[in-house]
Amino acid sequence: MITLWSCAIVARLVQLQVLKHQDFVRLALKGQIATRSVLAPRGVIYESHMDEIATSTTVSTVVAEPRRIRDIRAAVHKLAAILELDPEELDARLTDPARQIFQVVKRRISPRAEAKILELGMEGVYLLEESMRVYPNRELASHVLGFVNMNGDGGAGLELQYDKDLKGTPGVVSCDIDARGRSFKGKVEKPPVQGHSLVVSLDKSIQYVAMKELAAGVEKARAAAGTAIVMESDTGRILALANYPDFNSNSYNEFPADLWRNRAVSDIFEPGSTFKVVVATAALEAGLTRPNELIDCQMGSITIGKHVFHDHKSYGLLTFSQILENSSNVGAAKLGMRLGEQRLYQALRSFGFGSRTAIDLPGEIIGLVRDWHQWSGLSIGAISFGQEIGVTSMQICTAINAIANGGYRVRPTIVDRIIDERGDLVKVTTTEKTPIMRPATAAAIRYAFEGVVLRGTGGKAALEGYRVAGKTGTAQKIVNGRYSNTKYMASFIGFVPLPAPRLTILVQIDEPKGAIYGGDVSAPVFQRIAQQALLILHVPPDQSMPLPKLSPALAADLSEDFLPNATPIVPSMALNTGSTELKADEDAIMVRVGTETVEVPDFHGMPKRKVLDRCMDVGIQLQATGSGVAIFQVPPPGTKIPAGDACQVTFARGPAASRYAAPGRDGDSGAIAQHSGAPGVPFHK
Repeated sequence: MITLWSCAIVARLVQLQVLKHQDFVRLALKGQIATRSVLAPRGVIYESHMDEIATSTTVSTVVAEPRRIRDIRAAVHKLAAILELDPEELDARLTDPARQIFQVVKRRISPRAEAKILELGMEGVYLLEESMRVYPNRELASHVLGFVNMNGDGGAGLELQYDKDLKGTPGVVSCDIDARGRSFKGKVEKPPVQGHSLVVSLDKSIQYVAMKELAAGVEKARAAAGTAIVMESDTGRILALANYPDFNSNSYNEFPADLWRNRAVSDIFEPGSTFKVVVATAALEAGLTRPNELIDCQMGSITIGKHVFHDHKSYGLLTFSQILENSSNVGAAKLGMRLGEQRLYQALRSFGFGSRTAIDLPGEIIGLVRDWHQWSGLSIGAISFGQEIGVTSMQICTAINAIANGGYRVRPTIVDRIIDERGDLVKVTTTEKTPIMRPATAAAIRYAFEGVVLRGTGGKAALEGYRVAGKTGTAQKIVNGRYSNTKYMASFIGFVPLPAPRLTILVQIDEPKGAIYGGDVSAPVFQRIAQQALLILHVPPDQSMPLPKLSPALAADLSEDFLPNATPIVPSMALNTGSTELKADEDAIMVRVGTETVEVPDFHGMPKRKVLDRCMDVGIQLQATGSGVAIFQVPPPGTKIPAGDACQVTFARGPAASRYAAPGRDGDSGAIAQHSGAPGVPFHK
């Protein structure tokens, strides 16, 4: 019995200490070690000149372990006063028996509140660092960039489309804990890896011009909304995309969700007269007409089925080019009937209508193009001048761009390349072209388009010093299933400069009041955007045409750093109730601005994070290149510059940087700078 009893004990010990050893180790560690995930820094979004337009900064979040707080009542009183919380609500949270281990008191507090929480030194209340997405230029390109929600997930725009690339790989931190759950001694099990960064095709200066001029055009027309797109004709790269009204990506939740929608890719409309070029191009490509052919427009009316379609004027004989110049509905309908239903439908599809453009933005819809078998007897006439078809702004811009670049439908793109945290290339976007017409056909349409501006309905789109071609459009909107007599979509789309277009530009004004025609409402906005964009791109003017006459304001806007120093965005302010005086929001994380000058510090040998902090302290912007320690800066140390201006600092590693490193200075982690402020831009809670 003793032998059997001893063998049983030995067998049990072998089972516990050998066979189940790892199971009990895991159980022990579970009770002795706590692990938590550490979010990786989100990748930066750069515009085409490598200026940061979406970055991240570190803010503090107040958390509590109520069971460790000795005096809950006193803690509630102090925390509520500092964090501006409801004392009763906070007391209910901290005394909730089910939430005694851990809870978030308030996220993303201001530096002032952070300092007061640290002064308390209260046991059971501490701060956690959290990453907050920051958009230094506020409303600039908000519909393209989108926003990041409170959970760190992309909610719209590029932030949503490239969320997996931008997020990076979370890290893991472990801490030893005692029997009361208190942590003491922690270590990093797996460091977080910063997400990939995006370099986009947007030109910040052109985007600013498009946004400013579109807003002015919409407000002048007392319209409901507007859209402007600037596309590089040969490559399809989007240099600017603006919608108005817009929103501030830093405080997106303060705006109606409807404003987050990118109208350029998610809204469909009947294109109206701008669509006539599709029919005209298809007829010319099929050999059914020629540029100098005379077509009888029947004094402005044509009967198709039992319906009479009218022109806005009584035209007789018009050449093919004059049909486009004068925007004749009758002429376009006759060209459509020559094509016939099947060939017209095939032409619509070859231009990309009825399918997505495949632009790298979320929310794009395919539009509305019915199969030609489903057309009515009136459809071929109505579709010929832009009715009974639904398109997006991006679709019509891409289609007309094929005429500008010599006959290729080019996929529009936003992201040029994706880079990792070291700046190494991860992915590059290539141009995708599909030939849809002969170069001779595109050249003939470009000539007709130029006539629209020189002699037709688009006269207000003419530029100084450059040849321009384009097409106006005015479409009735459908309200309750019927065409409205009061609501219109006014548009102008064109390309500049001839004879070799660089840019294709679309401007749409939704529901203008008073003047309603595209030539009156949208063409002037196109003219102002195109004129400034060409000068920003340093496109030389045509010597045979009058040179541009720049106003002093325009000349200032076109200076090399006009955007950082001449931003029209007024700093966010809090309006004191009952007073007309504006006061700065004390609880915002602010970047110093002002009209005073500041002295540029000596950044040599400093890691990027310290350079950034120093820039924010003195009130200047940081434009960083590379990683490591600072080895070169412009302006040099001691230079006096206006507060809010930018300093360009080059960083490097290895031998090139070793002689600049100063003893006692922390090394740079290699991550891209977390924040780049713009003048007058506060970052809200």
